[in-house]
Amino acid sequence: MSDIRNDMAPSATPEQPQIHHVQLVEDKRKNGLGVASFVVGIVAAAFSIIPLVGMIAFFLGPVAIILGIIAVFLKNRRKGLAITGVILGVVSLIVAGVMTAAIGAAAKSVDDSINAEHTVEYVVTTSGPASISYWTAGGSSTEDITANWKKSITSKEFNVTSLTVTGDYSDKAGAVSCEILIDGKSAGKNTGKGAGAHASCSGNTWNK
Repeated sequence: MSDIRNDMAPSATPEQPQIHHVQLVEDKRKNGLGVASFVVGIVAAAFSIIPLVGMIAFFLGPVAIILGIIAVFLKNRRKGLAITGVILGVVSLIVAGVMTAAIGAAAKSVDDSINAEHTVEYVVTTSGPASISYWTAGGSSTEDITANWKKSITSKEFNVTSLTVTGDYSDKAGAVSCEILIDGKSAGKNTGKGAGAHASCSGNTWNK
């Protein structure tokens, strides 16, 4: 009986333990602050190139930079968008600064031109009696003349000026001319002939 039991008994073969090799890979998760920095940076850069509205970039640019810097130091987070957001924030500040400086310089130049003191010279030639009308700092002024006439005014209170001259209607061969010089440069001139010869000139300090 013992022999039968021995034959029927299964042979014990110990199983070899399986060894699994596991490679740990660092999982870099999405970086919400980095995305926010990137989006704010794009908006700041877009606003920075628009005159006047670009002032918004002075607020959004630092926000993008701060969010980006914080996102860069977060562990196990993607950093690409965060770095891009910081760069966009810095660029937007630089561009907005340049645009603001340029606009300020242009505004100052226009203001200086408008408020600067200018010398306006009126010149009239006529072959006989004539009537003239011209602008002064206080408004319009008229005079009657019988020969060539010239007048100089220095002021910063007016920037657009005009001069008109009308000859005698009884003089069919009459001839008149007018010219306005601003700071020594001709700003407008005209001539007229015949009875009641008429000439009108105008000028401004912006196109002198």
